[in-house]
Amino acid sequence: MLTLLRLITHIACAIPLLWCGFVLIDPEATALSADPVKDLEHFLGYTAIIIFCAMFILGIILQIINKNQYQVLRRALGLWAFFWAVLHVASYLVLELGSDINLFFNEIFDRTYLILGATAFIILSIMAITSVPFIKKKLGQRWFTVHQFAYVAIILAAIHYYSSVKGIELAPIIIGITVSFILYWRFFPLKRK
Repeated sequence: MLTLLRLITHIACAIPLLWCGFVLIDPEATALSADPVKDLEHFLGYTAIIIFCAMFILGIILQIINKNQYQVLRRALGLWAFFWAVLHVASYLVLELGSDINLFFNEIFDRTYLILGATAFIILSIMAITSVPFIKKKLGQRWFTVHQFAYVAIILAAIHYYSSVKGIELAPIIIGITVSFILYWRFFPLKRK
């Protein structure tokens, strides 16, 4: 059963690649706006944050139904969230800034929402690196402490996403509500029934 669920998880997280491939092969056949690079960047970032939220929600569901043996699926979701975040950052660097590293860092340090996004990305990168079995074993009990920073990353990612969408839209509001629920579940356990 666990093997099947792992397969389903990987397939579900890979499906958005079909849309990306379709856009790259034939950009005129899609319903992109006048700024297709921005559309692609936002899609990649949105996919990353959705999968990152799904990782937390899965943990909550497994806790509720007392199926902790399936918590291993959260690792796959976390790594997929990192994968999509890497694509998001790479698309910004390569497609929007023309691979200009100096401009990339100037842009990041010039805008608050990019600083928040970059910080979330660094935390997610550390989590991905420490998920390698050898490193996880070396860290021992400290591994759990390191991965608690995922809560900081999800807050920063949600604020980054909300700030990057110019204007009030439904998607960032839903992400905000989801992140609020995740934080409530984690930090106010005594108030839950």
